[in-house]
Amino acid sequence: MFLFLSYYFQYNLGYSALKSGIAFLPFSIGIIVTSVVVSALLPRTGPKPLMLIGLALGAIGLGTFTFISDTSSWVTSVLPGELLMSVGLALVMVPLSSLALTGVNDDDAGVASAVLNSTQQIGGSLGTALLNTFYASAVASYVVAHHFSPSAFDPLAAIHGYHVAFWIGFGLIAAAFVAVLLLVKAGKNDITTRP
Repeated sequence: MFLFLSYYFQYNLGYSALKSGIAFLPFSIGIIVTSVVVSALLPRTGPKPLMLIGLALGAIGLGTFTFISDTSSWVTSVLPGELLMSVGLALVMVPLSSLALTGVNDDDAGVASAVLNSTQQIGGSLGTALLNTFYASAVASYVVAHHFSPSAFDPLAAIHGYHVAFWIGFGLIAAAFVAVLLLVKAGKNDITTRP
């Protein structure tokens, strides 16, 4: 989301780097506020319901970005998706962190937490590389199909590339939803309360 919306803000909407950063602030605020609420809900609900709701909201949020165009407004086309994604990711990440430490001895909690953080970093890097490859391929295909100059930036080709990347991301979130639905068995009494 961040990579392609950054492209979109700066290349399609003409935002400066600072204005692009400010356009992401609602996401940050949403994830911080929701994380506090989720931390209080987790002991009452367990991880699975929160994660499923979060993945659904994240998928819907990412899906809203497939409607952006060169004439879209940030307020009507991007902000709703950012807020849905922020709430959804908080609903997933807080329980996931707790779930990852479930059943781990206190002596091994630091190592388990480090493995979780490393896995998230590697996953984010690989996901970005994968989606950027699909984006670049979609843009190149669009440029060739419409006989545009490959040396110039074409806003419509870029929009097409964003849409492809967002749809693939949507599919990945849907796959995560299925994985959580089928694989997460821990209930509210099984999760760790370790901070």
